[in-house]
Amino acid sequence: MSDAKVKKLEGIYSDEIYRQRVNRSQAWLGNSEKEQFAAQKAISESTVGVAGCGGIGGAIAMRLARLGVRHIKVADPDSFDWTNLNRQFGSSRETVGKNKAEVVGHLVHELAGDVTVEIFSGGITEKSAPQFVDGCDLILDQMDFYLLRERYALHQEFRKLRHAKAIISAWCIGWGSSMLKYTHDSMPIEEYFGVEKNAEMTPDVIKILLQKFMPEKPRFPGMDVLYDWFITRKTVPLFAGTPPVAEALAIQRVALILTDMEQEPYAVYLPPAPAYYMYDASTLEGHLINPLPFI
Repeated sequence: MSDAKVKKLEGIYSDEIYRQRVNRSQAWLGNSEKEQFAAQKAISESTVGVAGCGGIGGAIAMRLARLGVRHIKVADPDSFDWTNLNRQFGSSRETVGKNKAEVVGHLVHELAGDVTVEIFSGGITEKSAPQFVDGCDLILDQMDFYLLRERYALHQEFRKLRHAKAIISAWCIGWGSSMLKYTHDSMPIEEYFGVEKNAEMTPDVIKILLQKFMPEKPRFPGMDVLYDWFITRKTVPLFAGTPPVAEALAIQRVALILTDMEQEPYAVYLPPAPAYYMYDASTLEGHLINPLPFI
């Protein structure tokens, strides 16, 4: 698919309205009014890119706007279909057949009118990645499981331009989620995945990628059932209640990173890849796995 022209929806800022709409969350952004104001200002002035507007990415884009981020980029080449209605923000009978980035971008812009949204309806490609990454303070990698070349292009531009603080990825696993953070000094995604960018999606490659997206097996169903979905049907099975879990993990981490609060006394630091965090809503258990020592 060729790259579509980027559409920009300009936000019109009103300080009075903005202060009212972020008022209730600002109280949780520091130990004093000075800290809270500075943190909200950092959020307001940030640019965040959301690559992938599916079940997690679309909802995150809207949550970023509610948080107070006033410049958001969204990218997705796909269009909504009926299978998306069980979980994806922006999907409805009226939007079936419409581009996901277009729908999500307009909904985000319409929220309060003060958010500038850039819409990459051609998705992330080797040609569009530089423009998408340029100027971003943080990026969310929520692209489709099978888009390996495009994912690598996003991460390579992130490392090349070096402006964004990190890339956050949160993924649905059964009733829970895994979350990873990539930084400029972390293990590159190419090394973490261990798969060439031009690799065909053979059963063996899909199994390798599954182990990376899903570092811990779900309690049920068995892997034979999941392999049937991922390999035979070439479709990612997604429970309707899980995307909000992944969204919650990701948006909280985004807020902490943008405000430089991902540290004591405010938060526990999430080590970058290959470390990961896992949460399972069915067992009410969450844990951090860090295979590398802190440096």
